[in-house]
Amino acid sequence: MSKFVLVTESGSDLSREYIDRYNVKIVPMHVSFGEESFDDSDLKSSDVFDYYDKNKILPKTSGSTPSDFEKVFSEINREYGDCIIIYIAYSSVTTVSYNSAKIAAEEFSNVVLIDSKNCTVGLSRVVMSTAEYIENNPDSSVEEIVKYVEEIREKTRFVFLPQSLLYLKAGGRISNVSYLGAMLLKIFPTINLEKGYLVAGKKYRGNFKSSYKKLIEDFFNRFNIDKDSLLLVKVHGLSDDHIKSIELILEEHGINKPKWFDAGAVISCHGGPGAFGIVGIEK
Repeated sequence: MSKFVLVTESGSDLSREYIDRYNVKIVPMHVSFGEESFDDSDLKSSDVFDYYDKNKILPKTSGSTPSDFEKVFSEINREYGDCIIIYIAYSSVTTVSYNSAKIAAEEFSNVVLIDSKNCTVGLSRVVMSTAEYIENNPDSSVEEIVKYVEEIREKTRFVFLPQSLLYLKAGGRISNVSYLGAMLLKIFPTINLEKGYLVAGKKYRGNFKSSYKKLIEDFFNRFNIDKDSLLLVKVHGLSDDHIKSIELILEEHGINKPKWFDAGAVISCHGGPGAFGIVGIEK
């Protein structure tokens, strides 16, 4: 019987390997194609891109509902009985999920909610590190676990590099003028995660390969990253050549065989095909 059971959203993009390894329970986020809504985990990134290519309309994302959380919390309690549910949330300033969980948790006495202030692989990194902490410290109290999560979330660094700005334009996150200017000047802007918000970061000029090379160099120069914590995320459309090139660049920084995660439909709606992201925890 588990003393602690970890819960997070499908938007964490946590891979099946780690979901099974740490027995993490996943609450679905949602993506709407017109009038039809689907669970994020039932979709592939390519479904998002195929829909946009056909309809020229960007699918809409939405957070988990109170009933989504109530279902998962109830299932956990039926399966494990006397346990403590630790819900590590997708950044609360980007989605309604945290508030939905708060509403659902009113019906349960054993649910602890923590805002990770992260999304996609940033959230995965926080969840995985928390699972490892509990594994290594099985007698930890709830208060100690909460403190641990709150500490590492402030040291988790995530930078995302879209290969195309078309989806950011379609979603109204950049203007048509900015989009055309970036295309003309071959500018690749990054997206950083800061205090839970996805914000515009440094802009690189050149081709996509030179941009992610500069991004990786800046990432290690700017942050004192624990290299064992490094995770990478790729969106459908990132070529094998780019993946190999990224891995060779990382080898120069002493990182061999990095862990790659596949981006789900939620983040793909914003990043577009072929995007790349890197996350790590500062020492």
